[in-house]
Amino acid sequence: MTSSSAEPKSARAAWEREYDEVHAYTTSYRDELDRGVEFVLGYLAGAGIELEGPLLECACGRGRNAIPLADLGHAVVGLDHAVSALRRFDERAKRAGHRGRAVPVRHDLREAFPVRDEAVGAVFDITAIDNLVEAADREAYGREIARVLKPGGLAVVVTFDIDDGYYAPFLDRPDAAGTVVRDPHTGIRNKIFRAADLDELFVPVLELVAGNRFDFVDEAAQERWTRRFHLRLYRKPADASPQVPASSG
Repeated sequence: MTSSSAEPKSARAAWEREYDEVHAYTTSYRDELDRGVEFVLGYLAGAGIELEGPLLECACGRGRNAIPLADLGHAVVGLDHAVSALRRFDERAKRAGHRGRAVPVRHDLREAFPVRDEAVGAVFDITAIDNLVEAADREAYGREIARVLKPGGLAVVVTFDIDDGYYAPFLDRPDAAGTVVRDPHTGIRNKIFRAADLDELFVPVLELVAGNRFDFVDEAAQERWTRRFHLRLYRKPADASPQVPASSG
């Protein structure tokens, strides 16, 4: 059931504007693979860990990661609520000859995934969880990731660090609520994380395999900033029960 509260509707409208008009975030207009995904693919290759499919990407946008992953031979399902982004995803998938291999699906991450239990080999969350500003939504989302992963499956989570050059100044604004900030350029609210926040959400249901923080210079709101991201790689234990514990909250 789709939430009828004003906040989800406002967030969906803000993202539609971002993809159609504003273009403050590189994810709304760039097509190259995200740096975090590049890092993970390199790490997995170096560690001799094979990325097994099918793959699920949350908040896939216009297919910035899903299309290159399909280029590598993976079957990818991308979830997003922005119709304009999904339209571009579908167009790109058709041009690349990936129709049926890279599949966009309209979905709000506040809801249960339209995926059966233990059906995917890896879940990619590239700054998707940042959009879940309510703790209850994040907890439910974490349970969904654990539910759909196969035993031994991987969850790749990339989020903004609390010291990110673009977002950190917004934490001092009057409209900041703890570590939730509203971007004045887009109207989009984002949760800013510490690594421990992510581990508290995903562990112990999933195991932490690797973690890193990486810095780079990139654009946001048509200016250049030093961006700081967390990358966390989690794995569902091979002997995990398909029953995921309920939230204690």
